[in-house]
Amino acid sequence: MLSIVYASSAVRLFNRAELIELLEASHKANQEHGITGMLLYRGGNFIQVIEGENEAVIQLYENIKADPRHNNIILLSQDPILERQFADWSMGFRNIDQMTRQELEGFSEFLEDDFSPGYFREHPTRAYILLLSFKKTMR
Repeated sequence: MLSIVYASSAVRLFNRAELIELLEASHKANQEHGITGMLLYRGGNFIQVIEGENEAVIQLYENIKADPRHNNIILLSQDPILERQFADWSMGFRNIDQMTRQELEGFSEFLEDDFSPGYFREHPTRAYILLLSFKKTMR
């Protein structure tokens, strides 16, 4: 199995309806292909972890790179895994723009940080830690 974490920027800001549409389409496709993971969105930027069988994960990442809604796609990590960290999530999602500081207890500093792919290129482990942290808050 394989885990890929990447960051990207949307070519334009997504509205709520577009984010829901993206989530629903991703959820369905991921279930069909045995992909699990989580997607975080803030201010037009995404961080995502996708995990599953090697070929399925690589194909999905190639599809994401070809998606015209994204640019500035940066691969943060690509690692073999023995078990899934997001096994119960065909696509966990959180729009961080809509969260308050109270909902992000312990993450108040995060709201002040850069969320761009360039930032996460310099701090790739921080992206994965954020994804895992949001997994815990959404249970």
